[in-house]
Amino acid sequence: MTDPIVTVATAEILKLAFNEFIKTSAGETAKKLTGEALATAGELRQKVVSWFHNKQDTKAEKAIIAIQDQGSLDALNKLTTYLDDEMEADPIFAHDLQQTAQQINNIRSQSSIDRQYNNYGRDIISIEHIQGNPRIGGS
Repeated sequence: MTDPIVTVATAEILKLAFNEFIKTSAGETAKKLTGEALATAGELRQKVVSWFHNKQDTKAEKAIIAIQDQGSLDALNKLTTYLDDEMEADPIFAHDLQQTAQQINNIRSQSSIDRQYNNYGRDIISIEHIQGNPRIGGS
């Protein structure tokens, strides 16, 4: 049995792989991914698509097409079930997908840099997200 802390869930793997096609909160993940993470997500998606194509699994292929063409959450849920069964049957495939998903998570966490702001009695101005009146300083 694999360690649940280290193991990336099947649903998370598919959200990472198909994030650009999903129009809900899973699609919000795509906005947070850098170029390198998007490329790795494409590799992950290709591994999943190739696996089911080589197995000639028509149900899974229909679900993949529905996700890519319509952003169908129902199809994503079905594909999660199919992929979960395949990962349980082939631990090497499961490990490969989990490693790739973990790489995406690592890239994503490296890109979100924690910033430290020291306030020495002055106002802190966030230049990245200017809202309201953009005048800085003065009256």
